[in-house]
Amino acid sequence: MRLHPPLPLLPRETSACVKFRGYDIPPKTRVLINVFTIQRDPKIWDRPEEFVPDRFQDNQVDFKGLDFELIPFGSGRKGCPGMSFSVAIAEYVIANLLCWFDWKLPSANAQGKD
Repeated sequence: MRLHPPLPLLPRETSACVKFRGYDIPPKTRVLINVFTIQRDPKIWDRPEEFVPDRFQDNQVDFKGLDFELIPFGSGRKGCPGMSFSVAIAEYVIANLLCWFDWKLPSANAQGKD
């Protein structure tokens, strides 16, 4: 979800005057939040272009929109209404794959190594 967000640009509209990084953004301004760039920022993520699932183990960053380093489903009141459904479906698919298939690591000889 971090490397390939479902929606790379999140459209939003400001409801009040906002000051952001020295800029005054008036109310009713439409802005696009570049989720793709935020979630690949090397200032935030170590090795941002690599798939490293261990980085989320014992990490407080949550995908529910409270931490802006990882917002695959948006955030706030306009977050994705299907977030809980998609998480449940992903867990269901993974559980079925683990249940119905015999997973094994390939042997060293099968990879051409002796």
